[in-house]
Amino acid sequence: MVIILKKKTVLITGAGSGLGKEASIALAKKGHKIYATTRYENEANDLNNYAKENNLPIESFKLDILLETDRNLILNYDFDVLINNAAIGDSGSVAEIRVDRFENVFETNVFSSIKLTQIAIKKFIEKKKGRVIFISSLFGRISYPFLSPYCASKFAIEAFASSLRKEMKALDNTNIQIGIIEPRSICNRI
Repeated sequence: MVIILKKKTVLITGAGSGLGKEASIALAKKGHKIYATTRYENEANDLNNYAKENNLPIESFKLDILLETDRNLILNYDFDVLINNAAIGDSGSVAEIRVDRFENVFETNVFSSIKLTQIAIKKFIEKKKGRVIFISSLFGRISYPFLSPYCASKFAIEAFASSLRKEMKALDNTNIQIGIIEPRSICNRI
């Protein structure tokens, strides 16, 4: 039996390096159209050059998820799948780490991803279909000493995604899927 997968248009955040960059390239090689967003303009330019040299269907542009004006850029794009990959980490002893460092991690990993997802979900509800994938971590289920800011943010995004999944299932006549991917530690290979 041959399974034919429909080609999708995917918008992925945090594609300037690491898992986001690798996923963008891998999905493009499978024929999906990719909007690979990066925090910095030079990362977008590098990825666009790579895509051009390798004849890949990738369009990369700067989208800093912390900025409302950047988040609103997705209103100009039609896509089937949002992959919330952009994230940062921080570490330290809970007894000593400043709370503003927790706030910084949560603003990036949780609140900015929620804000971007809200924009995408409204588009998907209008189309009655779509998919949102959150890149979490095994540390979103298992805490680890001295990584509490990162672990706590990933626990929070797991809870948000779980609630959102239940909300989308409650909608009539729609097919909006919510997924979570929980990779273990990733090394940057690109």
